[in-house]
Amino acid sequence: MHKCVKCGFELVDTSATVCPMCGSSISGITPETTMPGAAFVSPRRPTIWVGALVQFAFMTAFMLVFKFPKFMIVIFGGLIVVGTALSARAKQKALAPRAPQKPLSHPTQFKILSLGIGLCSVVLFSFLLFGFVIFINNWNDWHRYEGQPYHVTDFQVTRVYYQKQSKSIDLYASGMVDGQREWMSLQPYLHTRPRNQAELEELVPAGTSIQIYLFPELKGRLRVRVYSDTPPAEAHHRAAINAVNYGLTGLAICAALLFILIGLRRMCFAEADPSIQQLAASQGS
Repeated sequence: MHKCVKCGFELVDTSATVCPMCGSSISGITPETTMPGAAFVSPRRPTIWVGALVQFAFMTAFMLVFKFPKFMIVIFGGLIVVGTALSARAKQKALAPRAPQKPLSHPTQFKILSLGIGLCSVVLFSFLLFGFVIFINNWNDWHRYEGQPYHVTDFQVTRVYYQKQSKSIDLYASGMVDGQREWMSLQPYLHTRPRNQAELEELVPAGTSIQIYLFPELKGRLRVRVYSDTPPAEAHHRAAINAVNYGLTGLAICAALLFILIGLRRMCFAEADPSIQQLAASQGS
C-alpha cells in the first residue's frame, strides 16, 4: 500500500508516478505497511461517556446547591451530551483512514464561507457565555431579594468614595437612613462614570437625598437599593427571564446560520472523477 502525503489517497498501483487525486509526484508518496484484514479500532467510547457522566454529576450538584432552575440543568446536560458525542466522533475520524479530499471548484467562496462559519461560531459562544453570566447574576439577585421585607425611604449622603480596583472602579457612599448609618453603591444611581474622587463629589455632594428601597434584614450594601418603579426582586426576575429568552433565540439563529453556511461550503468542492471513484471503491473492497 502507498499513501499520498498531501491528500491521503491510498494507491493500489505501486507503478503510478503521480497521485490520481491531487497530482503529486511519486516522491510525495510513502509506503505504509498494513496487516491484511486489519480492522479499524474505534476509540474507547465507554471511557468518554464515563467522563461525561462525571461532568454531569458535578454540574447537577453545583446547580442544585446554588438553586439553579431545573430547565437550566437540562440545557447544560444536553450541552455536555452533545459535546461528548462530537468529541467521540472527532476521535473516531482521527483514527480512521483518511478519505481522498475533493478539489475545490470555488476557492474564493470557500474562504468567505469559512470566515462566516468562524464568525458565527464566535457569536454563538458569546451568546452562550455572556447570556449565562447575565442570567446567573440576576437569578442570584432575584432569590436574594425574593420575599424580603422592605420599605421606601431616603438616603442622606454624608460622604462618597472613589476606589480603583484591579479591573474596575467601585463607587459607593455612606449616609444616614432613618437615623442609622448605612452604605450604598452609587453605580445604579449615576448615569455617567466619574474619573476621580473630585468628579464624584461634584456629582454627588454631601447632603444629597436619594430615594431608596431599604431591606432591614439584609447586611452591608445589599440593604440599600436605589428606588425604581419595579421592586428589585421583580426587576431581577424579569432580567433573568429576558436573558434566557434572548440567549436561546440568539443560539437558535446562530445554529441555523452555521447549518446553512456549512451546507453551502460543501458545495464548493468539485465532484471527483468517476475513474478515481471506481479506484477508491475497488481499494475499499
